[in-house]
Amino acid sequence: VGLYILLLLLVNISNGQDIVWGSMPLDLSIDARSSALSGKLAANMEPDGGAAAYNPALVDSTSIGVVNVSYLNYFASIQIAAVDAVVKNKGKHTIHMGARFSSFGKFEGYDSSGWPTGDFSGGDYFLQSGITWKIDSVWTAGVTGWGGFRNLERENAGVLGFDAAVMRVWPEKIFAAGILISGIGRQFAGTGSQPVGWMPINIQLGITKGFENAPFQLYLQAEHLEEWSLAPEGTYEDDIDPLTGETIPNSTWEFGDQFGRHLRAGVEISLGSGLGAQIGYDYRRRVEMVAAGRKGTNGLSIGLKMKLGDFDLGIARNTYHFAGSSTHLSIALILPRY
Repeated sequence: VGLYILLLLLVNISNGQDIVWGSMPLDLSIDARSSALSGKLAANMEPDGGAAAYNPALVDSTSIGVVNVSYLNYFASIQIAAVDAVVKNKGKHTIHMGARFSSFGKFEGYDSSGWPTGDFSGGDYFLQSGITWKIDSVWTAGVTGWGGFRNLERENAGVLGFDAAVMRVWPEKIFAAGILISGIGRQFAGTGSQPVGWMPINIQLGITKGFENAPFQLYLQAEHLEEWSLAPEGTYEDDIDPLTGETIPNSTWEFGDQFGRHLRAGVEISLGSGLGAQIGYDYRRRVEMVAAGRKGTNGLSIGLKMKLGDFDLGIARNTYHFAGSSTHLSIALILPRY
């Protein structure tokens, strides 16, 4: 009942008029494995330290002493990173802490007359801490609170919010399902003309399915369930021939296209001890990144994860923009104990 009430509240918030722009460190899956599987994971068969930066249900007490660091070379001078580590475990409660942030690089400033005012920088910076409850052997729930600020030269704004998740695993069926709600927060003005309002939320459902006699697992994610229409305005309107003035009917199946924009899928293949490969597909990203009728590798992602001594290494390639593919790097480092 409580979860149902929370979902109704979030839907009402998402339908409001005071929604501010999202933040890349909060919206994107920065770690390599998640990115290679097409994006944030709401469910996984096992805990995942890298994904724990955005999904508190994937935190586990066995990760004590492990620091997970992820880096994304987004495009141009934009750099995005995340770090997360389990700091304490007591019974069924596990506490983790970390940060997510982005840097936009440096820019040359000018006043209204064109006179140089010096270089300036900007970015979004958030500290976070969360708690995970191991309810029983199959149920896990968690909440991660985050807060920080966003700035670009003299424009500053503060942000406070949290992510929430719940997940259930059926080990005998090699199956997991979960709910992840990201971006439950509000931006408040600091200096400049920054707006005040709710952050854009993302309600996601995810399932993961493995097989006893097959070396791979399937991942299916449904995102932005707080709203149905994700297509840009005018997507399904008819075109007009500029020469003849005749109407060109739009043949797009509206229901199928709208439904597909909510879905992402991925597969992870085991290549041996400590080695795995991932591939993902994001339909929405593919259709929205079309340029001059060309789709190229838009919406496709690939990755590789391997274990090297005392740390795990992950690398992924994903396409977020027309400038080309971006690279994700993730390292899970086991700290020495004395």
